[in-house]
Order: sequence, then C-alpha cells, then structure tokens
Amino acid sequence: MTSTKSLQNLNDQSGSDWFISKALLTAPRALADFDIRNVITDVEIFEHIEKPFITGTIILVDVERVIERFDIQGAESLELELQRTTSNQIKPILKKFVIDSIKSVKRANETSAVVHLHFTEDIGYKSTLVNVNKAYSGEPSKIIKTIAKDYFDKEVNTTASDSVANNMQVIIPNLTPIEAMAWIKNRSSSSEGYPFYLFSNFATNALFFLDLGTMLKQVPLNESYPYTYSQNAGTVDTAHRHMQIYDYHLQNHETTLQLVQKGFVGAQHSFYDVTLGRYIKKKFSVHNDVYDLTKDISKRQDRPVVSYDLIIDEKQISEYESRAIFNTYASKNFDDNHKSYTEEREETGHVRKVSSLAFKNLLTKNPIEIVVDGREYLIGGSSKTIGNIIKVVFKATDHGHSGQKIDRKLSGDYLIMAARHVFTKEHCRTKLLISKIANYNSDIYTQGADR
Repeated sequence: MTSTKSLQNLNDQSGSDWFISKALLTAPRALADFDIRNVITDVEIFEHIEKPFITGTIILVDVERVIERFDIQGAESLELELQRTTSNQIKPILKKFVIDSIKSVKRANETSAVVHLHFTEDIGYKSTLVNVNKAYSGEPSKIIKTIAKDYFDKEVNTTASDSVANNMQVIIPNLTPIEAMAWIKNRSSSSEGYPFYLFSNFATNALFFLDLGTMLKQVPLNESYPYTYSQNAGTVDTAHRHMQIYDYHLQNHETTLQLVQKGFVGAQHSFYDVTLGRYIKKKFSVHNDVYDLTKDISKRQDRPVVSYDLIIDEKQISEYESRAIFNTYASKNFDDNHKSYTEEREETGHVRKVSSLAFKNLLTKNPIEIVVDGREYLIGGSSKTIGNIIKVVFKATDHGHSGQKIDRKLSGDYLIMAARHVFTKEHCRTKLLISKIANYNSDIYTQGADR
C-alpha cells in the first residue's frame, strides 16, 4: 500500500493529461511487431477489489489493415505503457496484456475502420490455460503466495498474520490458479473476523492480499485535499481544482431489508460436524458481532450504516433471528494438525466466518460512483486506487446555517472498491466505486487525521 501522503503535486496543468509511450502488438505468427501508438484514440482500464488481474479496452482507427494483416484472433500480446505529460519525474505505468476479443469493427468510410479491442492482463489470460489439482498446506496467505509464485512468478503483499490459526490442508479441486487463490481467499479472515480481498493494481505489478480491517484503519490519501462535489471547484485555480468530483451516481441505497433477508442483521447460523455429530449454534447480531469490532477504527466516522436499533414489537431488529442458516463440515480429515477447508476446532472460528461474510455484505449496501481526475492515478509503482481510503466531501443541502456544513451520509472516508480509468484525447478521467460501513458523526467539516 502507499504511504499516507496526500494526492499533491496538483498545480501543474496541461491541456493534455497523458500520452501513450508504448503500445506494441506481438504474436508468434506475425512477421514483425506492430506499433499501434499513433492509431489509438481511447484507452479504458478496469480494476476491482475482487479481481487479481486488470482488464480493459482500446479503440483504434485502422487505416493500415492492422486487424487483417496482423490477423487478430484473440490471442495477441499487447505491451502498453501510459505516462503523464506534465512531469518527466513520474514513473510511467507499464503493463502486459493479451488481446482476448474484438468487441466491434465499424467502417468509418471505405478506407478506415474504428476497431474496439478488449484485453486481459497476462496473468488472467494465462490462468485460463492452466489446471491446478494438487494439495497445499499452511496458512491461506502461504498457499496463495505459493500459487502466485509457481504459476505467475508474482509477489503477494499481505497483511495476513501467521498466528490467525487458519492453518489448513486442502486439495485444490480442479481450478485455474486464479480460481484457486480466490477459493482460498474466501476461506480467510483476520483474528477479528474481517474478510480478506485479493486484487491486482493498474500502477504496480504486485498482487495484494489484504484484510478489510487494516484497509479501513488507513488515513485517507487525500486528507488535506478531499474530493469535493461543488460547482465552483472547477473554476478555482488552486490545488483544489484537481480534487473536483465531476459527477456522481448512486442508486438502490439503504437496503437494510436485503441484509435482513440474507441473515446479516439478526439470524441464527448453525454448523454441523458430520464426523463427530457436533452441532454449534451461533446467534448473530450485526450490532454485537460487527459494529462492536469497528468502534475504534475512526472517531469521526462510527455511525453504523445499518439501523439495527429499529424496534418492532418492542424488540430491536438485530435481536430477531430472522433466518436460520445451516452449514455442514467434516472434521479430522487429516491425521496431523491441519484443518480441512471448512473445518474449525473452536466455536470462535465459525463466528469469524459469519462476521467476515457480514462485513462483505455491508460494503455492498451503500456504494457510490464518483468521477474524478485520472491523472493522479497515472503514477507507476504507486498503489493509490483499490484498497486505499479517500476522503470525500458533499456540502449539506441546507444553507440556512452559518459555517461549512457537510452531508454526513454522502461525505466520508471511503474505501476504493473499483476503478475505471478512461483515457481520451482530451483528458483522463477515473470513475471510482467507493464504499464505507459507517457515516460521519458531525456535519461540521474538519480537516486532519482525527481517527
């Protein structure tokens, strides 16, 4: 992860934010490599917290029979390097992809065509070619690191601790390497019950295996320069000009009822050991089992996004056992001290499973998409998107009070869940999917890491 330095160096302005310093198509059947830099008009890059590889598209104007002469078949290598125009000291981003499909071809006239190509990061493409069906043992982080090293020669940055007691022995059930790592990831949780995420990053070549608790405890990257939705932000010739939210989108918010129906507000989760005939029942409450864990994450942001205090028939909704969810597992599959994939030796292990799933579902409750300047994320070797915290400020709609009031629900310290970078000839924009599990306490704007 990056340091907590603010997204600064913002005053250098240019009519063009970026350029392609390298775009090379290669294929064994081709007579020569093909440089397509000068015919690309648009580039789009997508990264997501649930995907350990990057995908994207390019649009090019084909006036030299590129598609025909290069014989694009959905199995060509693309080496793509993007760079900011305003500073030679900023490291470019270099990524290796594989063209996996032609999305469309449209003739502009008799002598040119607009071609839309889709690509996948090389490890994502390679993973589909490989089958993993072998045994592994150890902590989930160790198994994931081993798979990443053996099949992709990739390093994995992780917050996992060897003392979490998730030590297990598994036989990968006929999966690709990426599916295998995701399978192990889904069985992982921190000692506090936070889920783990495995993802890649556009600006770096490493993989990240990080727990939600550690990510939420970070100080926002832009603490001193929050992203702000304001009609005036784009006209101010200061650093804040570049921290403007150009657009935002939210829908289907405040879906507490859906969480109730899934069993992540109040429910009974049961675990039956088919080997020993042992039956464990766990009464789950989002109040006691989730939000009690998050009280110390942020002093300024600890108002839960779930109204567990709603009282119906003199009873809080988090105290209802609205669902009875049953799980089975088999213990003592191995003679040594290793657990099987679903096995837990203590009741606390099963509690962590439920809390981990609850946290993941809470993050899907109130996501927001914001559109911001993409140039701040064009820094090679620096992870500033997925898994980082950013500060976002929306002014309150009530202007009848003195002081700078903010909307406590829309504003907040948000976790970046996904990023779509759109590079056009005019500029680069990034659409961030961000989420949080708690709201600000005060509607008074404060600056500084009061966490």
